[in-house]
Amino acid sequence: MIFPARSIFLAFPLLVLIGAGGSAWSQDATPETEEAGTGADARPTVLVVVGAEGAEEYGEKFREAAATWEKAASLAEAKFDSIGVTSSRSDDREQLEKKIAELAADKDGGPVWLVLIGHGTFDGRTAKFNVRGPDFTEAELAEWLKNFDRPLAVINTASASGPFLSALSGEGRVVITATKSAFEVFYARFGEYFAQAIVGLEAADVDNDDQVSLLEAFLYSADQVAQFYEKQGRLATEHALIDDTGDGFGTRPDWFEGVRATQVAKDGAKPDGERAHQWVLVPNAFERRLSPAQKTRRDDLERKLKDLVRRRSEIGEDAYYEQVEPVLLEIARIYDSVKLPEEETEKPADKAEAPRAEDSNPESVPAPAGKEAKPDGKSS
Repeated sequence: MIFPARSIFLAFPLLVLIGAGGSAWSQDATPETEEAGTGADARPTVLVVVGAEGAEEYGEKFREAAATWEKAASLAEAKFDSIGVTSSRSDDREQLEKKIAELAADKDGGPVWLVLIGHGTFDGRTAKFNVRGPDFTEAELAEWLKNFDRPLAVINTASASGPFLSALSGEGRVVITATKSAFEVFYARFGEYFAQAIVGLEAADVDNDDQVSLLEAFLYSADQVAQFYEKQGRLATEHALIDDTGDGFGTRPDWFEGVRATQVAKDGAKPDGERAHQWVLVPNAFERRLSPAQKTRRDDLERKLKDLVRRRSEIGEDAYYEQVEPVLLEIARIYDSVKLPEEETEKPADKAEAPRAEDSNPESVPAPAGKEAKPDGKSS
């Protein structure tokens, strides 16, 4: 049985359960019904909107970031589209509204990555993203996305982008902004680093699983921004936020230890980052072998497992083990159903033994074999 690095913490309790003769092992790993984004063509869609450049030096940076996103989409075998890159049109706002409606109508489509690259402005009342032609506000974008049921990540890398987080936050969404408020109106460098990271930059791979998640790209980019201002001896004018729980509060990068949030914006709020860490544009070799339906089900189960771990003391040990057992077994069945290259070619090969784990804490995830563990990517 092979366990990917992200779930190696499951090994010990699974071995105990298997030793006890868990009959559920023979059940099919694929869910009986497919959820949104798990259809025949459930490839991700990357939609990049490049805003008005203002000055040529910014235009070059924006086009470079857009090209890097296109490269990442190609590596991921994802669909790619862009607005604002060609000079033949100037109705970017109208194009975006139309494109969102087209994507929303495709109910069987996969996850959508909406990336805004450019400048933002704030007039004291309303934040806007600047495009060729009329700009659009966070309220207008929220209205266009109101009935958008597909999995969605919005990455607004512009200045004055903070208000977009609360406006766009919702169930099943990840929203990232380069600034924490509309008052941070100076040029934001966050997007430059984010584009570099999302392709699979090794320095951004906090958990050493050979892929970079949305959360890891967020943490890396925020850290690079902080380092830039520190080296320049300047006061930072941008502070990124991430929200993936739908509460609209957002979490700062310095509230994370590694990929785990250690603080929340409000008492009783769920920690941000768990869903974002499951969003990966350029997956590693193992993840590519999972079907969209398997990925969706696995991700749901992992979030359920982490919630159980958080509530362990509240529900008691007996209830905890009773509820955690079927979750662990179903995740293991999904992974056990994945054929590895040597199995496909029918070459004899011993499957790797599941490594022993200290306990069942999801945060205790060692680095996979062959890679050196590196320090937590805590951002400051």
